[in-house]
Amino acid sequence: MLVTNGWSEAYNDHFTVGSGGSGDRPLVVSYTSSPPADVVYATDGRKEPASVNINPPGGVFRQIEFVGILKGTKQPELAQKWVDFMLSKPFQEDMPLQMYVYPALTGAALPELFTKFAEIPSDPAQMDPALIDAHREQWIEAWTNAVLR
Repeated sequence: MLVTNGWSEAYNDHFTVGSGGSGDRPLVVSYTSSPPADVVYATDGRKEPASVNINPPGGVFRQIEFVGILKGTKQPELAQKWVDFMLSKPFQEDMPLQMYVYPALTGAALPELFTKFAEIPSDPAQMDPALIDAHREQWIEAWTNAVLR
């Protein structure tokens, strides 16, 4: 196992596909929406990703990102305007090829690279949030110990 400082280092320096074959790792943990990035950032003019997704039943975990307004903010109206902007159709339709995530807004159009090469797992792993809450600190400590040894 190799843990790097970030996605770019893992993908571009160590992953055999992302590094043009010079990397030393045949797999990289990433998002199922990463193959479009493989096309966008490719320097060889490719029109299809060199990478593929592996999505075994129950083998991937869904990540959901949120935006919100913190209780006690001194500028609630401005914060609401920011949230409204982020939930607007233009923002949501631009986000996939900026952050390689799916839009939250129902009806937001996906770019062609997403419809062709990104993949929504049909059977993601499910875990009770209470179980996560009960074990979060223990799991973070175990992960940290494994990574730092």
